[in-house]
Amino acid sequence: MNSPGDQRSDTAPSARLRIPPWLALASGALGSVIGIATNLYSAEFRAGLENFGDVNATLVSGVVTAVVAGGTTAIFYRWSIKRRQQSTVTGGTIAIQPGVADFIDRPIDEKVIGRELHYLEAKRDSSDLIVFLHGLGLDAFDFRPYMVESRYHCVALTFYGFNDTEKDDDHYGVISLDSHMALLAYALDRLHRMYPKKRMTIVGFSFGADMILFLDEYTRRSEKRILANISIHKALLLDPNIDRRTTTISSRIARVDQANPEKLLELLGSASQLEEFRYLCEYLYKILDKNFAQVQRHATEVVQKWDVDSPARFLDCLGRLIRATGGVHVILSYNYEYLFSQVSQGADDRGLDVNSLECCQNDHFELISASFLKERLEGLL
Repeated sequence: MNSPGDQRSDTAPSARLRIPPWLALASGALGSVIGIATNLYSAEFRAGLENFGDVNATLVSGVVTAVVAGGTTAIFYRWSIKRRQQSTVTGGTIAIQPGVADFIDRPIDEKVIGRELHYLEAKRDSSDLIVFLHGLGLDAFDFRPYMVESRYHCVALTFYGFNDTEKDDDHYGVISLDSHMALLAYALDRLHRMYPKKRMTIVGFSFGADMILFLDEYTRRSEKRILANISIHKALLLDPNIDRRTTTISSRIARVDQANPEKLLELLGSASQLEEFRYLCEYLYKILDKNFAQVQRHATEVVQKWDVDSPARFLDCLGRLIRATGGVHVILSYNYEYLFSQVSQGADDRGLDVNSLECCQNDHFELISASFLKERLEGLL
């Protein structure tokens, strides 16, 4: 992993000399005790110093008051430091080396070698490492609001070529789904090597959830089966695709003429309420700020994977993922409510735990809001 390299990320704390937290805490408490006590009860302190054995009730009361005030100051100081540390989200890169080809038994685009994958990271003293995967046309910054508030060590990856800075960069041309899968396995391996003692949980939203479902399928015949060599504690899938009925928007993106991307505006007509319309506007704005050819090819190949009439393929992938990890939880938005009973029945028929399936009352894009992730993800861990 290289040093931070994303212009939109927060500035990392400098390497200047820092006062150890325990020393700052003790100094703050002691300073507050002495300052408050000597100012409010200076006469009693002088009398107490002159007659050390004569500690009257007023002096004791003053000391107790000062200790409480000092402790409060120290606690507030500690909280403010912790809060500042929590709000630090930095950007970084993973250098793509020739070994990436070892993670998949299918041909990959050689042009990815020597390039970089970008990520956002919020480092914390936590035994859990949460890895986030974004949806089609989105990027790591969609998880930043939660990362700022989270108590876990978080890393959000941006898929190859999906950074807005790579939009017009010929070095980050369009690549295949095979290559994306190899790069994802490669990135997870690098993160595992970077933090080998942390238990890893992967969270995928929309197409990001699909990528998690495909992992075992794409790498299971490889010598470096990623889910066999990396212990995945949990996997949280937020609105993964189920079959062709859930790929409505993605299918339209796949069919848009690249010479007339304004056709994407027709997607806005699919909104059934103002909140959904707002989300779609924001979504289209992000897509059009990316390399649309990259987005469209990714949409085309993933949509082809779900070109079926039933949840059977989804349940096959889900079963493999459950067996390869310590647990999987699937959350569908109310947009997919009409599919939930069919998916649940299919899971039950296969002996899968139906309690790991959930249909909530939130919209598709609300699933990656900070409040929703805080409630569901932290409850899962």
